[in-house]
Amino acid sequence: MTNAEAARAFDELADLLEIKGEDSFRVNTYRRVARTLGDLAVELTDVAARGELAALPGIGKASAEKIEELLRTGKLALRDEITREVPATLLELLQVQGLGPKKAALLWRERGVTSLAQLKQCIESGGLADLRGFGKKSIDSIRQGISFVESSAGRSRLGWAWGVAQRVAEALRGIPGVTRVEPAGSLRRGCETVGDLDLLCIADDGAAVVDAFTRIAGVEAVLAHGPTKGSIRLTPEAGRSIQVDLRVVPAESFGAAWQYFTGSKQHNVRLRERAVKRGWTLNEYGLSESDGGRVIASRTEEEIYKALRLPWVPPELREDRGELELTEAPTDLLTLEMIRGDLHMHTTASDGKATIAEMAQRAIARGYQYIAITDHSQSSAVAGGLKPDRLLEHIADVRRVARDFPQLTLLAGAEVDILSDRLDYPDELLAQLDWVVASIHFGMGHDIEANTRRALMAIENPYVNVLAHPTGRLINKREAMPLDIDAISRAAARTGTALEINASAYRLDLRDVHARLARDNGATLCIDTDAHAVEQLDQMRFGVLTARRGWLRRQDVLNTRTIDEVRAFVAAKRAAAGGR
Repeated sequence: MTNAEAARAFDELADLLEIKGEDSFRVNTYRRVARTLGDLAVELTDVAARGELAALPGIGKASAEKIEELLRTGKLALRDEITREVPATLLELLQVQGLGPKKAALLWRERGVTSLAQLKQCIESGGLADLRGFGKKSIDSIRQGISFVESSAGRSRLGWAWGVAQRVAEALRGIPGVTRVEPAGSLRRGCETVGDLDLLCIADDGAAVVDAFTRIAGVEAVLAHGPTKGSIRLTPEAGRSIQVDLRVVPAESFGAAWQYFTGSKQHNVRLRERAVKRGWTLNEYGLSESDGGRVIASRTEEEIYKALRLPWVPPELREDRGELELTEAPTDLLTLEMIRGDLHMHTTASDGKATIAEMAQRAIARGYQYIAITDHSQSSAVAGGLKPDRLLEHIADVRRVARDFPQLTLLAGAEVDILSDRLDYPDELLAQLDWVVASIHFGMGHDIEANTRRALMAIENPYVNVLAHPTGRLINKREAMPLDIDAISRAAARTGTALEINASAYRLDLRDVHARLARDNGATLCIDTDAHAVEQLDQMRFGVLTARRGWLRRQDVLNTRTIDEVRAFVAAKRAAAGGR
């Protein structure tokens, strides 16, 4: 069982308990368990095997016993007990925006609704017309929410949502009187998936801005339309929808609103607790004295954190993972400007869409000092993988093209498949490459030991420089294969092998908590786009966001270094192994 599956089991248990009407303390206990398991960077099964479950934050003895039960049997007896009273299909209703456990309970008890299909039928038949808490606007919103769930599966990948947010923000900036537009929510925090988009703006005439916002191209439905707030269902392309919320806020309270709507929920709860201890109130309008007196801070986020005796916390760190124990803001947290090159990309030699020269030109436009051309190896036949003789020709091609770009260093590399018992090319061929990316593309089983052995085999090879997209996940499409990241990262640190944060918005692999664990174990990270077209080189921003969420700094990331330092990194590993 993966960490994500275990976390989902406890989240669902908490939902079922809340639907049943259990007290909030018990419900929140299981929500804390779910959050801890979801954030866990090491494999839960390993923690359990070491008898260390109760040492995890938020996990007491009783919770540890339930986790052990889940790992041992694949289910929770308490969940089975509850579902004898509460239909498990009610969990489907919680996918709909605005439907929480309490409303789901009301629908069940008052109208006998136990599934999304029944809810849809009940709405169409007029069965919710006189149910308390379900007015016409609410019912219309739920109807639209059901349609959204059916068309979008609820959450969108960061890369897609980012593009939508940029287009909407640009449209808003073109409205007369708008002086500032900023993203908030999970998008600003760089989360790998986004439920909806939150935008804040400062404007002279809020009502006019909201009116224009509700008429932006692609609006499928207007969910809310007021003088300072608007909410729309946007369909920027066929079959893909996302909810976008806009709030127009005064300049004097913009910082408070930006902090509040950026979240996360857990981070904000901790800040509010800190404010309460000082006799203050913190909300979207400002940090104020609790008796309704003076406003202490509101204009900027920085002054709010300062008043609470905290350094300003970068948005990507606001997840209640230790950031509120910081005594000063990290000055060298990774930024996009620190990246000097990209060490994983493909060309028309395999399954890429651009030539070596075209990739080089785009890299120069990005201000890079070096890139590695890493087309697929022979076993990736579907991707046009290169046979050994073709690879040798390709190496010569890279070196020839490199002469046309004296301002950019082109490394001749390959993305080499990790087979069950060997690499896809022999060592004598790997030795002729400047840079070797190793990855698993097929045979991703559920056996964590077998998967880990394959990865370790590659890491131990003196010619392998980076383990690419280590868990093989595809966000919203394919679960990560189980892998002992702790063992992998320790081996990577020992052998001088980098671990990749693949910046493709489909991958973001390693994920944030795994990247942080790898760094803590002394491993070097490398952020690459795995680009198959020139425009995909621009996805580097998503890898950097993930790295920031993993608390990575400049010195933790290989491709913030000079080309001479990258070459030294390669040479050191070969020398340590005797250059076999």
